[in-house]
Amino acid sequence: MDNNTRWKIEEEHAANMKQLKEAEELLDEYQMKMRQTTQQLLDYVYSFYRELDEGVPSNLSQPFEEVLENYNFSLRQKREELEELRLQEQRDFNQKMDF
Repeated sequence: MDNNTRWKIEEEHAANMKQLKEAEELLDEYQMKMRQTTQQLLDYVYSFYRELDEGVPSNLSQPFEEVLENYNFSLRQKREELEELRLQEQRDFNQKMDF
């Protein structure tokens, strides 16, 4: 394999790995925003109920927790997909470099 071909393969690999890293960073950002937004919403709802004579219902946070749990499950699946893509990219790169 000549140096030009090797360089192209390495550049392509680096670009692909960079895209995967950026996708992971986006997932992290979405997860952080979801947690913050959910916490803010929950704080707001709790403050509303504290003002009422009946007080805060015992199962008030359950719908929020369910949505957050489903969201986190989806994020874990996306992370697993990204990890599989990363492994496949590495396998492809190694195979190309072996020639």
